Amino acid sequence: MRVLPIAALLVLAVGCSGAEDPPPAPRPPGGVPPAAASSAPAGPRALASVDVDAKVKARLEVVGLNRHGGEHVLAQIRVTNNDTVDFNPLDHLADDTDATPDMDRAGGIFLLDTAARRVVKPLQGADGCVCSRGESVLGSFLEPGEQKTFFAVLPAPSGGAKTATLLTPMSPPLVDVPISDEPPAGQDFPEPVGESVSYPLDAHSEDDESELRDDGRQVQVSLSADVLFATGSHALTAAAGTLIERTAGRISGGAVKVEGHADSTGTSAVNTPLSRRRAAAVAARLKKLLPDADFTTEGFGSSRPLYPNTTDEGRRRNRRVTITFTKADEPAPRPTSAAPAAPAAPGNGFTVAVDPLRPVGGGLSLLTYALTNTGQRQVSLQSLNDDTDRTWLKFRFWAAANAELVDGDRRIPPARYLLGTPAQGFSQLCLCTKTSGIATGADQFAPAQTKHFWALVQTPSGPVTAEIADLPAAPVPN
Repeated sequence: MRVLPIAALLVLAVGCSGAEDPPPAPRPPGGVPPAAASSAPAGPRALASVDVDAKVKARLEVVGLNRHGGEHVLAQIRVTNNDTVDFNPLDHLADDTDATPDMDRAGGIFLLDTAARRVVKPLQGADGCVCSRGESVLGSFLEPGEQKTFFAVLPAPSGGAKTATLLTPMSPPLVDVPISDEPPAGQDFPEPVGESVSYPLDAHSEDDESELRDDGRQVQVSLSADVLFATGSHALTAAAGTLIERTAGRISGGAVKVEGHADSTGTSAVNTPLSRRRAAAVAARLKKLLPDADFTTEGFGSSRPLYPNTTDEGRRRNRRVTITFTKADEPAPRPTSAAPAAPAAPGNGFTVAVDPLRPVGGGLSLLTYALTNTGQRQVSLQSLNDDTDRTWLKFRFWAAANAELVDGDRRIPPARYLLGTPAQGFSQLCLCTKTSGIATGADQFAPAQTKHFWALVQTPSGPVTAEIADLPAAPVPN
């Protein structure tokens, strides 16, 4: 399996409705059959569904998620055009992680492996993804009311999971889809032969001195080296004591790993031994507070950045000491409400209504919210895409990334996944509503128009509020 380390639908053919399903279409070159098409609601019942309205109006339904060839699954997603105009699903569901995306394939159907904290692509064959593909431009369009079904073959989620979460570029995640052990039905599907590709996922909470990552099994706390040490030194500062003591309060014992990291300035000959000495200094202080814990230390210099080293803030966050330990107790699940909270007070001509958070596993939750233009003219909420205070966290494509939860004194930004390597440079993609490319204009609102948006976030530890764009904070129902 090829995985890209951190540093980092669709065949469409015109069909016709009728009392009987059409016969399977001829298999095109490359061994991938075209998508099934219908203008009448029919076919398998949905295992999960979601409506979208940010750019086009559509319904996406998972009508199959089956084990396929042992260590793989085959996902089938039915797309229905609920808009008043034709649209081409390929434009919205192509794989945009590629520098030159294939707009004629269902490469944008991804799987979220929460146990491994990775975003998983369809298998990559010799001529592209093992997924549906289109045969003609005209045949790719859906008329209002028409629906088509597309598939992708993906590596199965880790640990023998019985359910999975599917991702597409045009919709919120399709959560908790049951995986069937029965073979997939509906078409003559290709064998699961191809290369596995996945990307590391990062979700965390933060304050000015630390970042915390919690996948439900292990906790990783990254402490700012600028607080712990003077420049070029491995002697702990006076301010370091409080920060280390606060971290020790989270650790119940057992194995504790302490790692030192640097930014890209300087040389490896300086950064690596300094990061090693800094890790040892923090471990020694923790050992006094936790004498029964078993500590190991290591220094990585600048080889494992969390963020691009292209801004002062990115470099500051990469200078860190990271402490990893087993999570002591799993918190009780957050209760969910039957309805969203009341909208926040209008701000800048908008109201915000936030739904209850939905856990998706691996310490992640799905945040969904609605924005309504209360004004009398069309406006663009540009601040939803861009946070001028977070210049160090620039995504490869514009997205509704300026949305975060506030958990006491900690902030929880949207999760991201990373492409590339430290040596080559890596880019970041937001696990949130896309507003660029074919989705350009998703941040534009007609008078009285409501649109729905989403983001994956680290699950908070208690009650939170949501800060969306430059609008007033909105309550998040428990």
